[in-house]
Amino acid sequence: MIPNGALVSFKNKPAVARRDGDKIELTGFGKEAPRVRDKDVELIHPGPLAALPAPAEGGDFDTAWEMIAGGSAELAEFAELVFGRDGPAERLAAWAEAQRGLPFRWEAGSVHALGAEEREREEAKRQKKEGEAAQRADFIARAKAGRIEPGDERWLGEIEALALGKTQKSKNAADVGAGDSPESAQAWLLKAGVWSAATNPHPSRSGHPSKAPELALGPDDDRGRVDLGDMQAWAIDNAWSHDPDDAVSWDGQAVWVHVADPASAIAPDSPADREAADRSGTLYLPEGSIPMLPDEALERFGLGLAERSRALSFRIELYDEGMIRSVEPMPSWVRVTRRSYEAADAELGSGPLAELARIAERRYALRAGNGAVDIRIPEVRVWVRDGEVRVDAVGDYRSSGVVREMMVLAGEGAARWAFGRGLPFPYYSQEAPGSQEGLPPGLAGEFAKRRLMRAGMAGAQPRAHQGLGVSMYAQVTSPLRRYADLLGHQQIRAALAADRGDAASPPLPADELSMRLARAAAGGAALRKAERQSEAHWTLAYLLARPGWEGRGAVVQTGSDALVYLPELGLETRLRGGGLELNQELRMRFLKADLAKLEASFESL
Repeated sequence: MIPNGALVSFKNKPAVARRDGDKIELTGFGKEAPRVRDKDVELIHPGPLAALPAPAEGGDFDTAWEMIAGGSAELAEFAELVFGRDGPAERLAAWAEAQRGLPFRWEAGSVHALGAEEREREEAKRQKKEGEAAQRADFIARAKAGRIEPGDERWLGEIEALALGKTQKSKNAADVGAGDSPESAQAWLLKAGVWSAATNPHPSRSGHPSKAPELALGPDDDRGRVDLGDMQAWAIDNAWSHDPDDAVSWDGQAVWVHVADPASAIAPDSPADREAADRSGTLYLPEGSIPMLPDEALERFGLGLAERSRALSFRIELYDEGMIRSVEPMPSWVRVTRRSYEAADAELGSGPLAELARIAERRYALRAGNGAVDIRIPEVRVWVRDGEVRVDAVGDYRSSGVVREMMVLAGEGAARWAFGRGLPFPYYSQEAPGSQEGLPPGLAGEFAKRRLMRAGMAGAQPRAHQGLGVSMYAQVTSPLRRYADLLGHQQIRAALAADRGDAASPPLPADELSMRLARAAAGGAALRKAERQSEAHWTLAYLLARPGWEGRGAVVQTGSDALVYLPELGLETRLRGGGLELNQELRMRFLKADLAKLEASFESL
């Protein structure tokens, strides 16, 4: 039991113990005297003491170390060796020296003297640490004054990690005044000149990997694959697209939509499948894309990249008014010709593409009659090559609309086929938007429609996709870059294999499918956020390189804080002050931008 008035240590601090029944009150410990148990403290001297003494001064610690180097001594014995007496002040000084850790160490109530070699190592470590502390203090002082020097990378790395979202806190950032958030750290790095507009932190903040998976795919499963090589097929996309995963055909009776078939080599729960689920999709950035699947997948399954391509083809027959009569999916071999939208537009006047264009018009009319919402806002492509930012208008091509209709048709057809078989499937739905009565005309009306749209939802139960005007729908035309599409292909292939009598890999049950969809949805939200923020970042970088940029603007929402759309940049901005009218054309001038906040300011000329 600790005696009343004893000198003790609690949490490595000395105090005087005052007994209070079965508890001890510690005086001299701080502003408040904590009450603790006997086992919570260590005895330094039995006392009794009225107050906490000052540690004794002087003493011969060097001789004491020479006498017990490599060994241990009780605290009383150690105080005698150092001071020649064993009083409370001497014991307190001896205990405090042991707490310093060099050349003595406090271990299990005794004083341990380091051996010569261990002391030498510890002294070297401490000198190095003290030197680093001095260097860090010098860095902090210079960084606060805005002076960064070569060699500061060792200290800046921690601040950069915070700005990149790789850590949640940084003492260096706090000490130099860079705040405690990724945005504040980014702002400081930009102001200090450590970063420039060429550093885009948003992909890293999303947690998405920085490169394609380095995983092997499985062997090709070509069982049941039908040779459709005699049928013309076109993969039509933007001229800059490099991952063609869908193509269209017309056989005189039915529409064919051919889709890349990576599911033939990616089984559920395989390493590539698990990685794709974690990534949710391909991350498309102005500076380049980071694929969902290993690079090998595009090389093996991209449509039109080889003389013939593996595909999962959907044969879809329609009634005259455009409704689906029948759907038949099948693994296939196809010969695909790649076309840009611009080149394809020139071929829509005759042949199979002309028939597909007519079908697309009927399908569009059918969907519009079912309440489909078509939003037409001018788009741009923001891209970066060799450090240069470009912002180019995206052309409005008729063939783009044809392809879009064919993809919606394939999604509806796949959903109907799966529903008819009772196959658990990754359906995608959307509730009806708010009422569109009384919307303004022009671009302002398009923005108003966009504000009325509801978020889409993935799930194992079929529901209407009101935004597309179809009673059920699934995303199945991009399995190289969207996990939900790959999941749908895996389910279709499993069902087709069961039809052939192969029950080795049955379709996933609905509950497992739902879990995978929820996982993909969470990752997809982070993916889209990183894409939006990255595009905004590079757009502002483009403007910062062009001080005083001027261009057109259109008022798309009025009020004291009007919303103006800049079609040449694909950017929205706010203008303070009233008196503006919807769809009013303005001449806008760029004033300034805050990269960390992703904000830009403009004025109307």
